[in-house]
Amino acid sequence: MSKVALVNPNRLQPGVAPLALEYLAAELEHKGIEVRILDLCHARKPLDDIRAFFRDFSPDLVGITIRNLDDVVYDCFLAGEMKYLIDAVKQASDAPIVLGGSGFSIAPELVLDYFAADLGVIGEGEEALPMLLAGELFDVPGIVYRDGDVIALNPPGHADVNSFHLAKRGRLDYPSYAYKAGRKGGAGVQTKRGCPNKCIYCVVPKIEGSEVRLRDPGIIADEIENLAALGVGRVFLADSEFNYPMHHAMAVCDEFIARGIAKKVTWQAYASPGRLDLELAKKMKEAGCDLLITTVDCGDDALLERLNKPFRVEDIKTCVNACREAGLNTIYCLTLGGPGETMDSVFKTLDLMRSLKAKVAFGEPPGLRIYPGTPLESIVREEGFSRSNPNLRGRIEGNERLLMPVYYLSHGMGLLNPMIQFRRKLGKWYHALSAIRK
Repeated sequence: MSKVALVNPNRLQPGVAPLALEYLAAELEHKGIEVRILDLCHARKPLDDIRAFFRDFSPDLVGITIRNLDDVVYDCFLAGEMKYLIDAVKQASDAPIVLGGSGFSIAPELVLDYFAADLGVIGEGEEALPMLLAGELFDVPGIVYRDGDVIALNPPGHADVNSFHLAKRGRLDYPSYAYKAGRKGGAGVQTKRGCPNKCIYCVVPKIEGSEVRLRDPGIIADEIENLAALGVGRVFLADSEFNYPMHHAMAVCDEFIARGIAKKVTWQAYASPGRLDLELAKKMKEAGCDLLITTVDCGDDALLERLNKPFRVEDIKTCVNACREAGLNTIYCLTLGGPGETMDSVFKTLDLMRSLKAKVAFGEPPGLRIYPGTPLESIVREEGFSRSNPNLRGRIEGNERLLMPVYYLSHGMGLLNPMIQFRRKLGKWYHALSAIRK
């Protein structure tokens, strides 16, 4: 029997349970592969835990998930904090190490190089890891490997998600991932993979593909019931946009309602303000959703078009009004500072959200993270990637390939630029800013 170790080196707090590793473990075990997970998120002495784990277990392959490169903070480079742990895994085990996860898939060649690893997988590993164990290196979908002095990669695979066996859960210590002290542990669940939208700053299509692959609502409900039986009280639907496509979101809610999911867990989700009407909002509320997070970006149609968002201001109004009427607790996230942002467009956004009496959260930090391979990177290259570009915030020197955090924050905001950066005072200063505008 083949043996695989799956390692979570992400120690950022509050911790997020590594959904990818549990999905991988479920599929590998279904194929008769022995799997053990080393979750270092809450380890008091992670280096000791690594040495002890590999003294007790000798795998044929080690999979390491890189969930995030950074935590959307100018000087927070999570990959740097993981490096010593991955180096320790290399010292503790002679097995081949395979990097994966969403953070890896964002910039696979850069990350493979940064960690001095030999193998990685773009996108989903449920199909790739069994093939690697069988010795099928060059035919593996999404494989990233060294070919002499260059790093080569195969196109990622986009398998039928219903062909995987992901519903069986229980390999992680969910109570340690409690949302707050005293609450039951939380866990993630996917209802689909892939996103058809092409927002200029987003990396989800690069990670999961642009073709949406829908999971069967019955299997999703089975998975949540399994988690509830383990004592999980909060579930996060880990989709880029729960309501794309709307018919699937409706079907998932109908299944949850029929199965009484709301009596077993509460759940949260991300959704787009496009395609979110009163009917869907009511179903989400009845199905157990106690928090919806939707990114409206801004309240200016010209900017939304420039960001290539699939909705406009009228859609935002429909969404806010629908969620309010349905009694659905919703937070509306703003990402002020994108290309073309000005003082006028910021005020237009703030006026819109105040008129709708919407609960607003600002991006942390303000602006847009510039990821490799996105249209936003192309915009920055045209403007010039240098310290003299007034739209850039973050590490510029020695970071030409954008591995570490760099943000776009439009200098067109003028006096609002520094105020947006300290946005906690923005509400207090709103009336003074309005006077400046006039």
